[in-house]
Amino acid sequence: MSWRLIKKTRKAPPGIEKVLPTLEEFEAQTREALNAPPDDKRRNEIAWPMHKLHYQKNRYLFDMHFKQHKISKKLLDYLIKEKIADGKLIAKWRRPGYERLCSLQVVTKSNMNFGGVGVCRTPLKQRRGQILPNVLTGCVSCASGDGGPIWWDDPVPQIVKDRIADIDPGKAELVNPPQPDSNRKDENQSQGAEDPAASANEASGSEMPAQEAQKDTKQTSQRDSKNDTAAGSASD
Repeated sequence: MSWRLIKKTRKAPPGIEKVLPTLEEFEAQTREALNAPPDDKRRNEIAWPMHKLHYQKNRYLFDMHFKQHKISKKLLDYLIKEKIADGKLIAKWRRPGYERLCSLQVVTKSNMNFGGVGVCRTPLKQRRGQILPNVLTGCVSCASGDGGPIWWDDPVPQIVKDRIADIDPGKAELVNPPQPDSNRKDENQSQGAEDPAASANEASGSEMPAQEAQKDTKQTSQRDSKNDTAAGSASD
């Protein structure tokens, strides 16, 4: 257990033992994400794993109290006070339309160029053009109707696959691998089978040069015989 959790959970209310092992796992995953090499990532992409882990940890505590009723409000308030849980984010989830909010940063107007909200707050069906993750958090969509949040490393939703196929058909196979088709096998067999008409045309085409050669030889011999006859008459 990290010293941070030991110190902040020493005087925790009853019930801390139910969530402490999971909190330790999130702490370990967060340290691993912080120490991970950048590997040619952009500056914003380095922070994406931390945003995802922050959401998952707070969502776990939210569900433990409000849905599963396994921890008390007193314990949740204590975790918020000790800054183990994000009280503002949990409070935001209780408001209509923000049930799946990925992070408070995407609804902070000062973080946006035009004082709006992050692109991940727009439902996927209402997007225009290419669908990309939010540059701050890595969230593709945290709109309530999309059942998110959908993160950058989650399986690609079908609506995104269709959009990629419409914009750039060349990349469609990257997200829509071709399925085996039984008709394709039949087509290959039909292409491999010999066509009688084509064979006949090919055979006739190969015979024509030989026939023309014979005709030219015959005309040449007739011309030579005429010349010989004319020469004999002149000599007489």
